[in-house]
Amino acid sequence: SRQSPVSSGINAEYGGAEEVVIRDDKVAVVIHIPFPQQKVYQKIQSKLVRELEKKLSGKHVIFLAKRRILSKPTRHSRNLSKQKRPRSRTLTAVHDSILDDLVFPAEITGKRKRVKLDGSQLLKVHLEKSAQINTETKVDTFMAVYKKLTGKDVVFEYVD
Repeated sequence: SRQSPVSSGINAEYGGAEEVVIRDDKVAVVIHIPFPQQKVYQKIQSKLVRELEKKLSGKHVIFLAKRRILSKPTRHSRNLSKQKRPRSRTLTAVHDSILDDLVFPAEITGKRKRVKLDGSQLLKVHLEKSAQINTETKVDTFMAVYKKLTGKDVVFEYVD
């Protein structure tokens, strides 16, 4: 008796889902999950993604943890909590974490930021070569979802 990953005794919640258009013919589904349950989801993510992509007729499925960005404290902003902003709530940290969630289970081995003469920036992300088989078809999806969520351009490359 084969159980689906969700019915296998794991209390699964999700914070919402949205569709992201990649190209005219391709749509990805981004499922936001509560941050505390990210580890639970990552254990079953590959099975869950496979099952959901089957159900959603080939749409790519991506799980992202819901994270909060706190604005940078300035002299004029009223800090109601009187606490220092944690590093994990900074814009940079949240964007990096989104990138990690996006390519999971692949590992990011390096990043390069390319600044062009017109001031535009391009982030080159190096993924491990061993993950190429599983993620190569989803690279366009990763680029489109990251652009939609953060407004930043990103390119994925595979390196040894």
